[in-house]
Amino acid sequence: MAQEFETKVLNIDVVKIVKKLEELGAKREKEILYRRFVFTLDSPNDEWIRLREDGENATITYKFKAGQGINETEEIEVMVDDFEKAAELLSKLKFKEKIYQENKRILFKLKNVEFAVDFWPNIPALLEIESNNEEKVKESLRHLGLVGMDSGNLSVINIYKKYGIDLHSIKELKFKD
Repeated sequence: MAQEFETKVLNIDVVKIVKKLEELGAKREKEILYRRFVFTLDSPNDEWIRLREDGENATITYKFKAGQGINETEEIEVMVDDFEKAAELLSKLKFKEKIYQENKRILFKLKNVEFAVDFWPNIPALLEIESNNEEKVKESLRHLGLVGMDSGNLSVINIYKKYGIDLHSIKELKFKD
């Protein structure tokens, strides 16, 4: 069972954040278009299964959010070798709902911290900061001058709620070509 330590900063100025990351010495790793299916569980808890692929690798991940704090997400992830077959298999199981989503990400790394500048359809860009411990996430917020601007470890559903969008009503969330 893995513990996830992350936080998000919403409505960022992408140019300023990228410039600051580069000044701090963060290395731009890659740009990714993620495709994912989210399968919500019929459970009173905030938990779901995500099938995601980035053009190179596909994973199935169980996620459980006990809260929105930096250290309140449990994640169990496994690699799969065929995104389409995994989607077909998961579609045969009885989940509450199935949603298709896309997002674009510019990934930076600095020491043991991952910085993801994320773009989602219909909302402003956001920054996700993730590391292997809570203090590194907090330290990263300080270095970027973002202390107090983070929103915690919000789920995508809760991020969209902040913009008045009910993500459950959108079964296919894609970028317009």
